[in-house]
Amino acid sequence: MSDDLRDFIAKAREMGECRFIEGAHWDVEMGRIAELSLTRPESPLLVFDKVPGYPPGYRIAANPFSSSSRVALAMGLPLELKGIALIRAWKDKLAAIKPIPPKTVNTGPVRENVLLGDDVDVLKFPIPKWHELDGGRYIGTGCMFIQKDPDSGWVNIGAYRSQVVDRNTVTFHCVPGHHGAVIAKKYWDRGQSCPIAMVLGQAPYLWISAISPVPIELDEYAWTGGLKNRPVEVLKGQTVDLPVPADAEIVLEGEMPPPQAESAPEGPFGEWEGYYAGVRTPHPVVKIKAILHRNDPIQFGVPMLVATHDDNIIQAVDYSAQLWAEFDRQIAGVKGVSFVPQARRRTMIVVSLKQMYPGHVKQAALIAAGTYRGATVAGRFVVVVDDDIDPTNMSEVLWAIGTRCDPKSQIDFLDNRLSLASDPRLEPEKRKIGNYTCSTALIDACRPWAWRDQFPKTTKTTPEILAQVRQKWGDALFGERRT
Repeated sequence: MSDDLRDFIAKAREMGECRFIEGAHWDVEMGRIAELSLTRPESPLLVFDKVPGYPPGYRIAANPFSSSSRVALAMGLPLELKGIALIRAWKDKLAAIKPIPPKTVNTGPVRENVLLGDDVDVLKFPIPKWHELDGGRYIGTGCMFIQKDPDSGWVNIGAYRSQVVDRNTVTFHCVPGHHGAVIAKKYWDRGQSCPIAMVLGQAPYLWISAISPVPIELDEYAWTGGLKNRPVEVLKGQTVDLPVPADAEIVLEGEMPPPQAESAPEGPFGEWEGYYAGVRTPHPVVKIKAILHRNDPIQFGVPMLVATHDDNIIQAVDYSAQLWAEFDRQIAGVKGVSFVPQARRRTMIVVSLKQMYPGHVKQAALIAAGTYRGATVAGRFVVVVDDDIDPTNMSEVLWAIGTRCDPKSQIDFLDNRLSLASDPRLEPEKRKIGNYTCSTALIDACRPWAWRDQFPKTTKTTPEILAQVRQKWGDALFGERRT
């Protein structure tokens, strides 16, 4: 597990998985280069430097998690793991977490530069416009927001998008119901501004915590400390009573006034589904009071890009492991879970199940659709397959759907499911009235329980025997050395 963002980049470079790109412009060109890189599998981390109009050393890291080995690096797992083995290892690591509270320190690298008052200007950083039709420059893609619940004092870390308005103002786009929106509303309902800190470059393990479905009221700093087996070092904010990572690259501190007091137009943005989401609508804003940053700061960019290969494997791994762990608490027989990267992760879940009793498949499908870790926004498909199917292998999953599922009797539908404004399939009429709901298909792609023993036998070789064949013939076939 890397110590901070710089260490992650250095280790990726040692692995031969980092490319430095010099001279690319912030206006769309960086995004197109990042998209082009994703036409190759297991593509490298990109570091953009010498951006026209900005000092050398003011860098942007993009496509951080487009290879399985870098996902493993960020998670502190063996680098050779892929697919279901990577998900299983992360699931085991999550199960062993014992939260460790953060440690407050007096200073850290993020305080190498402290800008206050008239010196506050976010445009000193080369903030990208990632997609051609984006509504502006998005300072928040691989960022994390830090907030404190005014009632309990619970500190929440979340990842939400943010667009630049002007030199000391950025927007806050958070789906209603997410923890960041819940906390902000508590302040706004009291007529108060919500204190907030925005981190633009952090250790990958902290970003994992920001995007992960960590339960409400659990401090993500403590959860992250459990992952690391040592406390996260934090500083008290310069102008806000919030803990910020001592080794962060850039931190923006400020407050969010109630939207009725001040807002700004935001959007559209090329969102995770692969379509432009929203139009220019009023959004809450963060009024920035202070900027803290390291020398030669690095922004952490996670643009939402649709290409031949996945741009963000880490989300699929984390979501899959967390839902799999939820299954272990509820029913037996689940052999693997995968949020499908090719379907943009959230929209499709595949569950591999060893059937043990009548109704087992339907039970598994309903758990996947109904639990906190499974019922993600815009979740449209839950597919349950037999335990001979690898849920991370879409060739096998489609084989199961095509040969084991009778559409009339083995597909059910759930209605009035949580979606969000960026959902491209949301009907215009529903969008106008704020009805952000969708339906979910539960697909039983298993051998029918009642006559499973009479189902034709598969010609597929077992994984154990294939492993023996690879051991003997892997070198001749793939250039793999036999051990």
